Amino acid sequence: MQNNKLFIVLLLVLSGVIAFAQPTTVSPYSKYGPGIIRAKTFTRNFGMGGTGIGLRSNREIGLINPASYSALVVTTFDVGYTSNSLWLTDGVENQAQTKSYIDHLVFGFPIFKDAWGMSFGFLPYSNVGYNYSEVIEDANAGKVSLFENGDGAINKAYFGNGFAINLDSTSNVSFGANAYFLFGAINTEKTVLYGDLPGAYNILNKKRVGVSDFGYDFGIQYKKTIQRADEDPFIIVLGATYGVATDIKTKVNEEQITFSGTDELVQNAEIEDIIFQNIDGEGVMQLPSEIGFGASFEKEHKWIIAADYKTTDWGSIASNDPVFNYKSNYSINFGGQFIPKHDGQSYLERMAYRVGGRFSNSHLEINNVNWNEYGITFGLGLPVRRSESSFPRLNFGFEYGKRGTTDSGLIEEEFFNLNVGLTINATWFRKRKYD
Repeated sequence: MQNNKLFIVLLLVLSGVIAFAQPTTVSPYSKYGPGIIRAKTFTRNFGMGGTGIGLRSNREIGLINPASYSALVVTTFDVGYTSNSLWLTDGVENQAQTKSYIDHLVFGFPIFKDAWGMSFGFLPYSNVGYNYSEVIEDANAGKVSLFENGDGAINKAYFGNGFAINLDSTSNVSFGANAYFLFGAINTEKTVLYGDLPGAYNILNKKRVGVSDFGYDFGIQYKKTIQRADEDPFIIVLGATYGVATDIKTKVNEEQITFSGTDELVQNAEIEDIIFQNIDGEGVMQLPSEIGFGASFEKEHKWIIAADYKTTDWGSIASNDPVFNYKSNYSINFGGQFIPKHDGQSYLERMAYRVGGRFSNSHLEINNVNWNEYGITFGLGLPVRRSESSFPRLNFGFEYGKRGTTDSGLIEEEFFNLNVGLTINATWFRKRKYD
């Protein structure tokens, strides 16, 4: 038993290192701001369109709304893996890439059954990964080659609590909060080669932004159970969440140099001069507030339907880049789950079948162009052979969607995501009784 606990803790620590190290996107839109923002969804939620504000489960960790932690009745461990296939086009040329990464590694358990639950773990907050080049014709300099690339990630380690207060025998209200720590670094390089201008020096700008600071988010849920004679009850859950706007402290290391040669790799050229250098400069990365509302309607052990609405105040953040601006955006998520017969003899009857969708408008405006993003999801929940103290389930989620546009020289992205998760419930703290 103690070895199992130690193993999970070691995995949690290892996951933070792995998530920090691996490149997990090739999207050119990751160039802007903190990168591609990752959804706070685990595999069950993923298959249901990313819903979660109004979802509660006694055997699933609901990070989207920390108030749901109070529903946990057993110790729960959840690990997820994502494979992201991306097809990019500018209307003329096409490119395809696939990246895979650990999606999350989290742990939750009840402190007092039906009253107090707790959760902690690691997951990515955002990812950066792009590499592209272009050649332009300048009236004075002739042919000028531009090379830009970036990589890195901001990761999240969180710790949260949820508390429930019974209003009567059929309803309760829950409150929850997460404190999280963001850490990681984003590296960018931009090279300008003046190939047709004799004696001209090329320019390289290198920048590393390190992130390390705390943030907070909160949630509330109201649950109402409608009892029915000799039948499974109906359950209604209403929820709301609020993410606090945060100024994240950063450490910036940046330098701009000139070099000679015709190769964008500076190590193959001769450095001429250091134009600018900033070592361990202090900065701030602004993250916006977010408010969300959600609801679910469930026939216990049979089916669930859920929907979320979120709005994020990106428009309150000023951009210091002339190419893009932030703008406030919204997202709509909806989905459902169906289990033919949770205690049936047939394996197919005990499986969970999920479907959903999501839609959002972008929080970025590039070259005065806006665009939307959508995804269609499917999922399966497969029960695995259980033991006396463990109830494992293997979850699969699939998503097809698009983001971006080819207007004004931008990129349209078509993506397919495969999400695989393992959830294990274990009654570690149960006291045994002997005759």
